[in-house]
This record gives sequence, C-alpha cells and structure tokens, in this order.
Amino acid sequence: MVHLLRKYQQPVMIGITIVIIIAFGWFFTPGSGSRSTAPSGTVRIYGHNYLQEEIDRRGRGFRVALAAGLNHLVFGLTFGNPYGERAGSDFIVNSFVLNHEAERLGITVHDNEVAALIEKLPAFQTNGAYDNAKYQLFAQSVLRPQGFTVERLEDLVRDQLRMEKLVALIGSTVEVTPAEFRADYVKNYEKMDASLVRLDLASFKAAVTPTEEEIADIFKKRQSTYKAPEKRTVSYVKLDLSDADKALKGKNLMAARQTLANHANDFTQDLMQAGATFAGVAKNEKYGLEVKTSPEFAESQPPADLAAVPQAAAAAFQLTEKEASSDPLPAGTGYYILHLDKITPSRPLSFEEAKPQVVEEIKTEKANSALAAKGAAVQTQITEALKAGKSFADAAKEAGLTAENLPPFSPSEPLEKQADGSQILMKAVETPTGTLSAFTQTPTGGFFLYLDKREPIDEAKFKKDEEAQLSETRESKGFLAFLQWMEARRKLANVSGGEA
Repeated sequence: MVHLLRKYQQPVMIGITIVIIIAFGWFFTPGSGSRSTAPSGTVRIYGHNYLQEEIDRRGRGFRVALAAGLNHLVFGLTFGNPYGERAGSDFIVNSFVLNHEAERLGITVHDNEVAALIEKLPAFQTNGAYDNAKYQLFAQSVLRPQGFTVERLEDLVRDQLRMEKLVALIGSTVEVTPAEFRADYVKNYEKMDASLVRLDLASFKAAVTPTEEEIADIFKKRQSTYKAPEKRTVSYVKLDLSDADKALKGKNLMAARQTLANHANDFTQDLMQAGATFAGVAKNEKYGLEVKTSPEFAESQPPADLAAVPQAAAAAFQLTEKEASSDPLPAGTGYYILHLDKITPSRPLSFEEAKPQVVEEIKTEKANSALAAKGAAVQTQITEALKAGKSFADAAKEAGLTAENLPPFSPSEPLEKQADGSQILMKAVETPTGTLSAFTQTPTGGFFLYLDKREPIDEAKFKKDEEAQLSETRESKGFLAFLQWMEARRKLANVSGGEA
C-alpha cells in the first residue's frame, strides 16, 4: 500500500484539534457505551475462519473511523445505529461483507479518490482547506495508539468510497415519485391542532397509605431484591492546564493540550512500573500532584468532584485489584486519573433499611393501577359526551378535568418545550381528526389527546421545498435500500463461530 499523501509529509507537529481530542477521549473512556466489542474466538465468514487478531484489528478500525469522521462508513456498517450495543460487532462483520460484495460486483477505488476524500475530511481541515499538520497529528495521536499506520486509515477511506459506490448503484434502482414525495411531506409538515387532558400520578400516590402488614408481606416476598449497592473509595489526581496555558489561542493552545495529554499518558505508564504506587508516582517531582481521596460512594451517586467528570463513576466501578488505576479521563481542560482504594460489597438490606423502598414500591404500584382504572373510566365518559355533541372542553369539564389547548405542531415542528411532547406527537400522528386517543400513561401520569383538525400545508412552501429536497429524499431512500440490501447479503455470508 502506497502512502498516498507522502508528498505532504513533514515532521510531526505537536497539537491536535479540540474536536479530535474530545472524540478520541470519549470513545476510549472506560465504560463508554461506544466501545466496540468484537465477537470472542474465531469467526467463520464466507467459509473462511478469521482469527481473533483480525477481528480485533477491525474493531480498532471502528474506533478510528469514528474519530476520523468517516460517517458514511460508520452509519452504513452499523445499520444506521453507530452508538447501539451491537455497533462494534456489526461494523466488524459488515466490513467483511462490504469487501466481499465490492469485489464480487467489480467495484474499484483509485488512489487519487482516496487522497481526495482524505483532504476533504473535516478532521484534517483548517478554515475549509486541507491541513497536513492535522493529518500527521491524527496519525501520531489516534492511529499509532491503535497499532496502525496511515495505510490503515487509507483502507478505511477506501471502504467508505466502495460503500458510497454501492449505495449509488443500489439507489439507482430507487425512485421517488412526486406523489410519494408529497405524501411524505404532508406527514412531516402538516400541522395539527389538538387539545389534551392530563391525569397526575402524584395525586394517586398521595391517596395510598400502605399498612404495616402489607409492607412486611412485600418485603418477605421480594427480600432477595433489596440490597445495598456496592460502594467504592478511590484516590484521584487532576492534571490541568495552567492559567497561562488556558489563556493561549489557536495552535499554541492545541500544543499545550497535546503536551498535557502526553503528560497524563506518561503518568499512567509510570504506574505500570514494578513497585510503583499511585501516591508515589503522583508526588514524584516529575508530576508533583495532590492526591485526593473520595468518600465511599455508589456508582449512581458519585461525590461532587467526580460527578463533574464524564464517565468517572463508570470508570471507578470497572477498576479491579489487578488493574487498579484508570486511563486518563477527559474533564474540562484537563484529565483525572483514578486509583481503586477499597471495595465495599453489596449486602442484603434489613427490613428497617428496606422499608422506605418497599413503601415507595407499594404506593407506585397501587397508584398506577388506580391511574389506569381512572383513565378507562374517563375515556368512556368523554367518548359518550362527544357522541352527544358536546365539545371536548365541555366533556372534559364534566369529567372533572381541564382541557389544555396545544399550539399547532407537526413532526417537523414538534412540541419541544411541552411535557411529554414526543409522546403527544406520536399519539397525534395516529389519531384520526375529530376523535379521542386512547389513554397514554407517562412517568408522571398520563393524558388523553383530542385531535381537532389538521391544517393544509403551505403550497408555495411545498413547491420550493420539493425542488430543494427531492434529490435528497431520493438519496435517503437509496441509503435505506442499501441497508436492506446489506442485511440480506450478510445472511448469505453464513457468519458463525468456528475453529481456525
């Protein structure tokens, strides 16, 4: 594999864009939901066994593709869900499928196409122009820690170009007629006028008073579920930019950030040396850091200092006696590094300790049952009143409730500031005009929605949007067709575990 950008190579400059630092830090933070998880053992695809080494390599490629902003590739190989639990494994397996299908269909990508796309990636641009310094720094700060050279990035870029050509090929068979476009447009832009009435769960809970006998009975039946959570105590240090560094701008600030990142990585490396202790490394003149110790805490209730650090609580609860120190955790302008001091195991709660939880469960369960019963009764009462020719507001008033008028809304202009706005929108879309919806329960109670009318779309705006959006709609439909095609082709790959 040739180095496509060899003509641009210069000595590696210190510093990397804030975007890359943040993205890289987030994806590799312990506990992050976006860690790619490769299938264990070997995998058999198209009749060939692939060793775990290759599976892991492709998993690391997923991380690099995310950091590089190869969004078409990431979305295409994860079935449009790059942050789902299966994203990493889908990316790995589908990368084999993509390569196989591109070869089968004779789809090729030239080196100049790869170079052109690399130069257009936002991660490698400054003020809209390709910045080779950022490319080289990406190689140093992102590729090298994953055991890759620039050839691996070029392979991923080549995969994205192959996928884009497949999307174009499959999408060429997809057509969006004016009628289809109009129907979709109406669904998205047609505004709805609706009213609703709410039932409040809190009022039903307030009416429930569990007896001592009920509390004791529920505790006995569910005793094994009442446990004090595991708690941990950690020591931690913070590495941060100096006030003078924080005042820097542009490349100077990026250089200071990169120096700090290197310093934090050096700290974790020094912790791995034989005989090293967390306090000893922190107080070494190389670092001179203050070691703080947290109070004992559960994962769901980290102390204030650590609550401000993304992923800190999750990272603390992944530490073990053998791997007692965390990776650097990005926070603000610096990094935190944690060290496990003590684990207090989970234990069963006594009756008195569990009693508040038992009471809350009884109140919530009884309140929800009463809420559902009230909802059914109110629905019948309002429906009968509507049939008798009464307005929704009057029907609600007879039922002892107050109707709430909503501002006009649509899928393109949802009720963002309205409580339960997304549920209201979904219910409105499926409710015929002039009818009452079924009772919809929410975390705080529930509501009935009455759809008064659907307003006609603005025809002048539709004509303007049709010209601007029709090609984009075709592309979106083509991409969905590609995802369906990819899913079907994956089944033909006969993916399974196996022995190498």
